[in-house]
Amino acid sequence: MANCKVQAVHKTRAAHETPAARRPLAQPRAGGRVAAVVLAAGVASRMGVLKQLLPIDGEPMVRRVVRTCLDAGLEPVWVVTGHGAREVELALAGMPAVRCVYNPRYMEGQAGSLRAGVQAVADQVSAGPPLEEVAALAVLLGDQPFVRPDTLRRLAALALEPGVLAAAAAYGPALPGPPCVLRRALWPEVLSLSGDRGARSVLLAAGDRVRLVPVDRGELKDIDEPADLKPAGIRPPEPR
Repeated sequence: MANCKVQAVHKTRAAHETPAARRPLAQPRAGGRVAAVVLAAGVASRMGVLKQLLPIDGEPMVRRVVRTCLDAGLEPVWVVTGHGAREVELALAGMPAVRCVYNPRYMEGQAGSLRAGVQAVADQVSAGPPLEEVAALAVLLGDQPFVRPDTLRRLAALALEPGVLAAAAAYGPALPGPPCVLRRALWPEVLSLSGDRGARSVLLAAGDRVRLVPVDRGELKDIDEPADLKPAGIRPPEPR
């Protein structure tokens, strides 16, 4: 069985209504740990298969992304599941420091899954030891399997600098995107997001307190549709 502990997000409770979201989280001591959230709940309608399980160098894509987090020293790692949740959980079997959060409203867009992951972390941090020293949270997409551990380490180090609220990959001048690392002060802003959008609006609102990191385009490549497979060196799934 997988080590991934599953936590369901209550269908009738909005993330911004929970106690952890209503009150500011106490700030950790200088430094602090960086945990991670991997968003892996999508339907992947353009791909036509459960792309989280596509093989990357012999392992499922979602497992590769989680392994990158662990190799970068980010833990625990919360994986937000939705479509194909059971299969995704099984793909993470045997991985240490991994927790699964099931988002039953995954069809409503990326913001709901992002809220589910951040809320799960905020709840655990508020509960005290051993996670009270989590100072920041890396957010990764489950379909960006080529991000390197060194990139995550650099983002984490920048996000923990004094006066900084976040660090993010640069997609252009003043254009932040995933992966990113968010300090606690930004988590309530993330919990107010809605629709099919990620954390970019939160990062843009933080202005010059966000550090942008140039990242090789190859690292940021996401796998969205069949045309993305061959250029990325991924073997297409066998037709059923």
